[in-house]
Amino acid sequence: MLTINAESHDPMKSFHKPADEKRMVVILPEAAYAIRLKATSERSQEFLRHYPADRLLTSAAAPAR
Repeated sequence: MLTINAESHDPMKSFHKPADEKRMVVILPEAAYAIRLKATSERSQEFLRHYPADRLLTSAAAPAR
């Protein structure tokens, strides 16, 4: 699992305590799976970006016990 800094990502930055480092998992669209697996190390950097906030679903539900 790869993570990247999420300091500037809404809503991911709100999932951490104020003093904690803000991180998010790298999410690849399904169309990019094969491309990523065959990419050179230089090209792989292109995939380390924030997933669009408007494509994520969030919930304020309490954690399961």
